[in-house]
Amino acid sequence: MRHNLRVVGGSPWFFFGATSLTMPFLLFSTFLPTWSPIAAIVFLTAAGLLRCYATGRVLGHTPADWALLLVLLTLPVSLWASADHHTTLPRVYAFIANLAVFWAVAALAKSTPLRWTGWGILVASLMLTGIFLSGTHFGAAKLPFIDRHIYSILPSGLKPFWNEEGFNANLAGGVLALFLPSAMILAIAGESWLQRCIALITFVILVIMLLLAQSRGALIAVMISLPVMTILYKKHWLWFWLVIATTGVALLIVYGNEISFETILGNDSTLGDISSLQSRVELWSRAIYMIQDFPFTGVGLGMFEPVVKLLYPTFLLAPDVVFQHAHNIYFQTAAEMGIPGLIGHLALYSTLTILLVRRIIQPQQDRDQYRVIALGLFGGLLVYLVHGIFDAISFYLRTAFVIWIIFGLIVAISTSLGWNVAE
Repeated sequence: MRHNLRVVGGSPWFFFGATSLTMPFLLFSTFLPTWSPIAAIVFLTAAGLLRCYATGRVLGHTPADWALLLVLLTLPVSLWASADHHTTLPRVYAFIANLAVFWAVAALAKSTPLRWTGWGILVASLMLTGIFLSGTHFGAAKLPFIDRHIYSILPSGLKPFWNEEGFNANLAGGVLALFLPSAMILAIAGESWLQRCIALITFVILVIMLLLAQSRGALIAVMISLPVMTILYKKHWLWFWLVIATTGVALLIVYGNEISFETILGNDSTLGDISSLQSRVELWSRAIYMIQDFPFTGVGLGMFEPVVKLLYPTFLLAPDVVFQHAHNIYFQTAAEMGIPGLIGHLALYSTLTILLVRRIIQPQQDRDQYRVIALGLFGGLLVYLVHGIFDAISFYLRTAFVIWIIFGLIVAISTSLGWNVAE
């Protein structure tokens, strides 16, 4: 009996299956009976304990366990500190689901299906593109070179049952930008000509979608991520990006007078809206006040906007503007989860970065596909961290699920054995 329990509990697919079964109950708890997410947590905890029994350790399944333990411990504190449990509790459930999916995906490090990660990333990119293209509320006028009439010909009408207004354009752009570096590196060094061709098509589609979303923070993050990633891959890419940068500066000198930087950054006409830089800075200042007043507990998940409007009213943002979060993952984390939560997240980001860099720079054969995928994931992580200065897509209730899958993949790829393919 004990042997069978160890065999079952030690299989990464057992915990992956248990996590998959509980995800809907934790992510969509607001639409289900109150007992269902609690039952899901009990079941998930039992599966986790069985895994600990089979492996003989509680911590140490991934290099990020200590950081995640600190994050996990902040969740009950966040719930205790919240003035509205109806708002915070569903987010606590979702956070537990995200942590579980991280461990479930990370546990697949030595599994054979991990070799399909490159294809999985491309398929996921195209699927998300289709969903966001049909369900995103486009139409912002942030980039002056985008003709707004083009939005009238785009498909629309997809409304997820949990959000009748559709997806936010910044959210769509930020999520799709995470996959863009992987599409580029697979187009350059994919395992086969077929994968490279599909990756190139995917890359072009993602670039178009990012422009349509007009997410300026995501665009800045991509422009930083792609050169860093490709230069890490092969140093001769430095010359390519120098040519691109020189060309860009020349075009800016020639056509700079025709570019409305006030429109891009947000001018006086948009001060009452969240899209202006001035409004973002005001939200960041409110987050700093909040961190000073609630340094250890935070105000609770999902409580940033209510607390700002109650205790720290804005002057540039109109009272009826919905901003949900601080539009900065670092300020947002500290404001809602306290400084301990921020420390846990920063430790996680540092661990993921170190794992990827070690995987990328260690001696490898040129055709090691896990190194190629690690480069793409490193680019995506860099996009997330840079874009996080301007937005907080991981604090949307269900979008974070995608991001934590990527975090789990980072650990799985970084800790797996190499896989070489022939030309």
